[in-house]
Amino acid sequence: MREPPRTSPRPGDRSPTPRSGRRPRRPRRSGSRPVGGVRDAPRMRPVVGRLHAQGLDAPRFDSAGQVVRHLGCVQSQLHDMALWAIARRTDGLTHADLQQAFARGDFLRTHVLRPTWHFVDAADIHGWLALTAPRIRRLMAPIDQGLGLTDARLDRCTEVIVASLADGATRTRADLGADLAAAGLEHSGLALAHVLMHAEIDAVVANGPLDGKQHTYRLLGPGPVAPPRDDLLALAARRYARGHGPFRDKDLAWWTSLTLTDSRRAIELADLSPVDVDGTPHWRLEPPVDAEVPHVMLLPNFDEYVSYARAPDDYAAFAGAAQDVMRGTGLLMVDGLLAGTWTRKQSARAVDVVVRASGSVSSTTRRAVEAETALFGRFLGREARVTVVS
Repeated sequence: MREPPRTSPRPGDRSPTPRSGRRPRRPRRSGSRPVGGVRDAPRMRPVVGRLHAQGLDAPRFDSAGQVVRHLGCVQSQLHDMALWAIARRTDGLTHADLQQAFARGDFLRTHVLRPTWHFVDAADIHGWLALTAPRIRRLMAPIDQGLGLTDARLDRCTEVIVASLADGATRTRADLGADLAAAGLEHSGLALAHVLMHAEIDAVVANGPLDGKQHTYRLLGPGPVAPPRDDLLALAARRYARGHGPFRDKDLAWWTSLTLTDSRRAIELADLSPVDVDGTPHWRLEPPVDAEVPHVMLLPNFDEYVSYARAPDDYAAFAGAAQDVMRGTGLLMVDGLLAGTWTRKQSARAVDVVVRASGSVSSTTRRAVEAETALFGRFLGREARVTVVS
């Protein structure tokens, strides 16, 4: 991983998945309380700082690669919505632009944190995996044991996968499953997923370009010799601080899959600046920035902006349970705080967006929702229509 630049002097999920066919539950309402209007609340102090660190206060990135490198990794199990997370931080990149960049390999998709899918810069992937893979293997071990995936069997599977992807070939998961079965190593479902995840965290493969709507796999080239672990810990903390600060030690531990002890050591090695937020120690790389808070944002429900959240109170003063808000396509953020959910339905020419707010919606907020929906429509290259429910 590359050292994030310091631009100023130093001072002194997995979320539940809805069952097929079930409509997402609407957030519980909070009477006629209007959404937004809490810019001066104490909880806004870290929110404002994070908006700037996250690149959400104003578009300032020109490419997907810049966004991914800045954030370190971008959660991406929902591929299209992860592309929207990237585009929302740029000045007008479209879904088509980002699909082309992904196909070129400008950024990769693999299991590198927790473990779940993330976009990661090609130049950073080996460094991240050198740090996180040992811990991810331990987290996967109980399930591996139940599936009969011994080290010897995983090694044999990896040999078959490498042969299947030789000479620049790309293969879908189903293709690789068939190749393994032909070699006498038949796996399906969760077992096949774990076989491929081990090949990913061993830095052997990552996702390649899409084949229609199916992800493919391709071989990774050899990476550089990994630096000492303490160097990797420090770099991870600095990268996280650059794209996510201010943060708590437990935020870094959860995001990276590291232990809390390792997270605290990483913070110490990175020489980050402490900041107190309502009596809780937080850490940052840069001095506070007087960031502009966008009135409305329509974000994916796995956006890096809410990667800190473990409970409803981590999102904001929201009247619903955390599992309620994660059943939609995305999160309605008003004045930087969670204010509801949104879903989308696409056709060939249009996208229909339904926004469900947790309180009453002012005319100003409604106009901002309409503008944000138009931005989403331009990203998709479709006419955007919005319905606001409050």
